Amino acid sequence: MSNGSRVLEILRANYGKTISGELVSNSLGISRSATWKQIKSLRDKGYRISARSRSGYCLEAEPELSDERFSTEENVFFKDSVDSTNLAAHRLAEEGAPGFTTVIAEQQLAGRGRLGRSWYSPAGCGLWFSVIFRPKELTPAAAGPITLVAATVITRYLSTEYSLPVQIKWPNDLQIGGKKIAGILTEIKSDLDRIDYLIIGIGLNVNQEIADFPIEIANLATSLAIEADKKIKRADLFLGLRQALMSAYGVFEKEGFTPFRQAWKAHNITLGRQVKISWPGGFLTGLALELTDEGKLVVKDHDARIHLVNYGEVS
Repeated sequence: MSNGSRVLEILRANYGKTISGELVSNSLGISRSATWKQIKSLRDKGYRISARSRSGYCLEAEPELSDERFSTEENVFFKDSVDSTNLAAHRLAEEGAPGFTTVIAEQQLAGRGRLGRSWYSPAGCGLWFSVIFRPKELTPAAAGPITLVAATVITRYLSTEYSLPVQIKWPNDLQIGGKKIAGILTEIKSDLDRIDYLIIGIGLNVNQEIADFPIEIANLATSLAIEADKKIKRADLFLGLRQALMSAYGVFEKEGFTPFRQAWKAHNITLGRQVKISWPGGFLTGLALELTDEGKLVVKDHDARIHLVNYGEVS
């Protein structure tokens, strides 16, 4: 554990109380100036630490997200700023990072959505994170529904924890009242019959207010805080979602999408509606009838022909 983490540990143990700098220094076996250096570093990271002459230091408030906040979590990497958490996760995966390694960022400078779209992900209000999975037996063909699994797990978690009517739009959007609250970007590195790794990226609007959204998406997006009418503790939410995703992945790898299918259907807003599914170079219109155990959307077109669709943008 670094000196900064050790100083923070002592301050946390005395949260809201003043503890002498001499006591901190002696406890850690470092000089008073070294202690001050660590205090300054913690302040730069957003910790509110008061210093009183001849009295000591007092931890008054902590940042929601920080290295220190996740220091006890295995394989969680926090970044103040990153191009995108998926890209950062790709880099770690290429370096051999184990399964369930997770990158979480305060902000993304080049956040990405599906079909090459950008994802607005400013600091201080959302959750932007990506989880690496390393399947042992899952084939590329069987991995297709994993985005739907993630959507189902996140929807159930948010609906349960915050009593919100979160709904899923096939394949990867989460909405409340027709406004987008989260998106999922799944990427894979594989050959024909073996997966090297999967990355699931989550972008979730948490504490944004209406005025925080750019004008071009203000009428299309919402946040947990807006819908629940309260601020959400982002670190706790992240840890809960990460654990839920890891647990669900174990089930998915063994049993596929079937255990999640009914829950997906219970929360979806796609089935039973006329839809247009677009993809580069084409589109399909018709009635969305059903979702298969493989996660494919069953669509009946206007000539009563049945199509099984596993990719596209739904409207």
